[in-house]
Amino acid sequence: MNGLIVFNSGNDVVYQKLNAPLTQKISDVAVAQGLLESANAPAPDSSSPMDSNVLVQIFSPIISSQKIMQCQFDNAYSSFQCEKGFNLVFGELLGFTFLKIGHVPVDQLTRQMGANIAISRYCYGANIFGAQAGAMQQELLTQCLECYETMLGQEDQTYLIEAIPKLVVNKELKRTIHLTLDSTLEQLRQDGLPRAHVLLMISHKLVAANSSKHAVPLAAADLLFLSILSRALQSSQHSPSQSVVPVFLQGASHDENSGCVPTIVHISRLHGHQVLLQVIEYANMPLTSCIYDCFFVVQKISMVHHQGDSDALKPAFENLEPFIVQTLAALKRHLKQTCGDLDDLESCIKKFTAKWENLRKMYMEYFKNFERELLVRIESNVPAFMEELKQLFTLASCDSSSAHLDQLYESASIVEAKLLEFAEFLAVKATRNISIDAYLEDFPGLVHFMYVNRNSGQMLGPDLRTNQLVTKTKLWNMVEFARRYLKKGQTTVMWKDKVFHYSYFLWFEDQSGGILSPTLDLQHHFLATAASSGSAIKAPTEPGALSVDYYFDLAELCFPKLAPGKVRVYELFCIHLGLVTTTCAVEHARRLVATISDVVGDETF
Repeated sequence: MNGLIVFNSGNDVVYQKLNAPLTQKISDVAVAQGLLESANAPAPDSSSPMDSNVLVQIFSPIISSQKIMQCQFDNAYSSFQCEKGFNLVFGELLGFTFLKIGHVPVDQLTRQMGANIAISRYCYGANIFGAQAGAMQQELLTQCLECYETMLGQEDQTYLIEAIPKLVVNKELKRTIHLTLDSTLEQLRQDGLPRAHVLLMISHKLVAANSSKHAVPLAAADLLFLSILSRALQSSQHSPSQSVVPVFLQGASHDENSGCVPTIVHISRLHGHQVLLQVIEYANMPLTSCIYDCFFVVQKISMVHHQGDSDALKPAFENLEPFIVQTLAALKRHLKQTCGDLDDLESCIKKFTAKWENLRKMYMEYFKNFERELLVRIESNVPAFMEELKQLFTLASCDSSSAHLDQLYESASIVEAKLLEFAEFLAVKATRNISIDAYLEDFPGLVHFMYVNRNSGQMLGPDLRTNQLVTKTKLWNMVEFARRYLKKGQTTVMWKDKVFHYSYFLWFEDQSGGILSPTLDLQHHFLATAASSGSAIKAPTEPGALSVDYYFDLAELCFPKLAPGKVRVYELFCIHLGLVTTTCAVEHARRLVATISDVVGDETF
């Protein structure tokens, strides 16, 4: 059983994705409670959604209890563990409550929840499940979730460790590909699209990713999402050879405009299993960044209202006011710089400004008299203010009509023509990217490895094959075991079973490749933060790249004085035969990293 249900602030269901076993289980409960007649229950093989009223009746007590715990005690539930391995995990984003249900351990369900929330943000931006977004975003979200959890999450080691496999090619071919993509970016710039990324993938392995100078740098999670998006659209039964979809990328954490980057993704399937992704940024990024930040600040002040914390209300308002002022100033600059018909946007700005002035006056009056009636009026006006902010986001940051995208089809054709003579070679190379056989002579006893650069979101490792010694179950258990100890602050873990010797290493490097040693004792810190929830810095929850930038936070925790983005984080998973000694495994790990760096080159991995 597996499913996701999303509730809005009024406990109404705004999204549901339930597989057949879970639908049947909920139907049985609804029939037993008299909420649904057996004749009206969906058939076991039916793809129709469950009646939202039934879901509300069954889950509303849980969701209401969750909100009471959050508002009154600031101690919301993180999960419920039920009988027979049936678990529920909670998540929250901009006032929406996500409920993830499954027959898997809580830590795995928590990671899936984080991925579900992240993919929702990628599909909707700030306007989560909003009426302004339309039905296309919901369909895209469903396709991506289905691809991630059903098609990939249980089968592909790439998505197990949340990193994109890098296709290793020789220097001459690599240079040719990069020059081809650079010329594509230059052509896009001449055509009026100066902020863009161009990615070439073959059999879902990344060959190259080139970016314009002024584009917001891609985050590791962005690469993973773009891969999921590409595979989701390609797996569709009636998938065209070229697709154009709007999404909202995250951007690198160290960039001031990161968080919500409105983009158009043009996906082209070329010859020889090649997939070209042209990612076009079209919005005013300083403006979009201001509006996006406002959503979280308004949600914070809404939470203070729900909690009834009058002492925290004034600081929350004082935090909100500068964000609104910055947004209005950015809107004025945007109107001056933009040509064309802006009547709808100007009208929306006037309404937004009026609602803000009205809200601000009520706050100022309340802080003078602290009258309960004024507070009630403020609380009733905040939802309308939030809706106006959503409309403003839609008009100011989601309108891509000014971006001329016709040339993207031609650009894809030019890239295909330039790489046509290499297409068959690259297709074959993708199926034999890295073979463990090539490492057996230098590393006797090594049967599998995964080397991950967490800054770039890329990984190197042999593909899993049906006839190889390492089974999928062994590999999945190994990663879960290593993550369990990483959450306890252990960055080096080694263990054995009856057949294999496993090892896991996480380490930090500076930009020149020198090893960085954290002065903080991670194990002691994580134990202390687990024991004291009032600590200023809390340990991240589940290791992952898609749901949260866990490794960026870990680097910032270990090296607070270094600038963001200047610390590189690497991981290495190794599986040896059980006869290999610990000393030998450590030596192999050290030489393996050096060998891969020599073959691939640090500048491209």
